[in-house]
Amino acid sequence: MYRIMLFLFAATMAFVMSAATGYASSPDRKTLLERFKLSRIDGPSASADGHVTKKGTVLVLEADAIPAKELRFVQANTKSPRFHVPDYARVAVGREGQLTASPGDIVLPRGTRLVVLDVKVDSDRVRLLTHTLEPVRLPDGKAVYGCTEFVFDPSTRIDRWLPVASATS
Repeated sequence: MYRIMLFLFAATMAFVMSAATGYASSPDRKTLLERFKLSRIDGPSASADGHVTKKGTVLVLEADAIPAKELRFVQANTKSPRFHVPDYARVAVGREGQLTASPGDIVLPRGTRLVVLDVKVDSDRVRLLTHTLEPVRLPDGKAVYGCTEFVFDPSTRIDRWLPVASATS
């Protein structure tokens, strides 16, 4: 009987601890989602690839020469839907403001307007998955949309790097 009671107590404590840990970051993500309204992009046809169909919060890039990966879609066959390939150039912003960037296909200048496609919150970082609001002109004249993942320490002020230009309600 003692072992059963001990087991039930341990199982209850494990459940309580996992529930408390699982909900610890929820308010942070909820707060960020209230601040950064998500956008949606179009991908059903080759002519509209990347067009923002639902505009959420628009951010302005404060740093210069930030990498982005060219927006890509995949389609298994001609009858299947097209899907956005989640391939982002990663830019990590440290506590002291140092930037660490992975290579990208495009270089975004300061002032580029971005929309937020997703917000991810982990215990040690906040990630904003962004997409350029307008196509970026490449040196060869081709215009493409870019995707960048910004990774912030939770104590870093995001608006220092990506201030809000406009938000929809």
